[in-house]
Amino acid sequence: MARPKAKAPERRYHISGQSVVTIDRKDFYLGKHDSPESIARYAVLIAVYQQNEFSLPNWFDQEEMKRRASLILGEPPQHQENEPITVQHVTAAYREWARFRHTRKHDPELIRANQVCGELDKHAGSLLADKFGPLALQAQRQRWVQAGLSRRYVNRQTNLVVRIFKHAVAQELVTPETWQRLKSVEPLRIGTTTAPETEPRKPVDLEVVRATAKHLSPILRAMVRVQAATGMRPSEVCNLRPIDIDRSGETWMFRPAKHKTANKGKRKAVPLVGDAREALEDYINRHPESFCFSPKETVAWMSAQRRSERKTKVQPSQKNRAKKNPKRAPRDCYDSVSFNQAIRRACYKAKVPHWCPYQLRHLAGTVVRDALGIEHAQALLGHAQVAMTEHYTRSAEQKAIEAAQHTPRL
Repeated sequence: MARPKAKAPERRYHISGQSVVTIDRKDFYLGKHDSPESIARYAVLIAVYQQNEFSLPNWFDQEEMKRRASLILGEPPQHQENEPITVQHVTAAYREWARFRHTRKHDPELIRANQVCGELDKHAGSLLADKFGPLALQAQRQRWVQAGLSRRYVNRQTNLVVRIFKHAVAQELVTPETWQRLKSVEPLRIGTTTAPETEPRKPVDLEVVRATAKHLSPILRAMVRVQAATGMRPSEVCNLRPIDIDRSGETWMFRPAKHKTANKGKRKAVPLVGDAREALEDYINRHPESFCFSPKETVAWMSAQRRSERKTKVQPSQKNRAKKNPKRAPRDCYDSVSFNQAIRRACYKAKVPHWCPYQLRHLAGTVVRDALGIEHAQALLGHAQVAMTEHYTRSAEQKAIEAAQHTPRL
């Protein structure tokens, strides 16, 4: 059995007079032993090591460690005067910003940002940042195409690279001209690339949802009911907390502190009525800042189910076989990825086509649009513009049929 990794490798005295730490068989020299600089660098090193599940990412090196430590010590950065700015510096700055912007470790956007930055580091990390132009961007885009990614997702990844360099302009790492040159790259169009096409997301059939729900735990079933009744985004359902639900009036209102457009000064209020309110009744009476829907409760429910279905007598040694410190303990709340995975498993058990939580949002928007109109659907979904709501409602084909019925007759 392999020896478990230390959670905080020891800082040692080296014969050179410096502090040294060994991680992944690599020595990191921190500066004069017990100096403020060495202690700050050690803190940075261990933080990155623990955040990356007890290993160091490929992009993290001595220079990055020193740069972050200088920020802790309040020292001004020296990068622009003392060394040329490479693509690796640009991605490191964006990683830091993304970590601040997306606070949850398993946030899909944070994971995607790190993946794109890793690709840039791998293929162009040592290239001068101002030399990364349209041809280099197109070469990276072609790698994604060859990897089998869809055309729309490749365009999304390419746009993220452009945003990374936009952030570098704000940090005075590259010139504005570098960013403008990257913006000149046209997105991939249908018929101009070998990247596969993906079907547009459509509302899921309600009968398919009902069949799937039979194979979900009560917690996940309640999440599906709430989303179908409110049209919330999957992340909003996952992050529901009692403190965010205003129960002072006759109608309960969900007012999330964090949501997609919160950074633009937008406020969101989602009414919880009918099926949504009934689904929340059993999960609202808990600590105000705890999450209504917890994977821990799902795991406990599954264990209880297996125990109740057991036909033989439980032995004393088997009454509680849970590990004290498991490597992968269930988290306090779901995220959009784990929510989707749970639905995928239930679809497999129910022998129905797989659907994702966002299709419930499309379903709610479509039903409301057909019954009450576009403005009501826009209000329910929380869109700032009607054009965005159009993506969640009836297709252009249906509108064309209605328009054809009103064309002139000869």
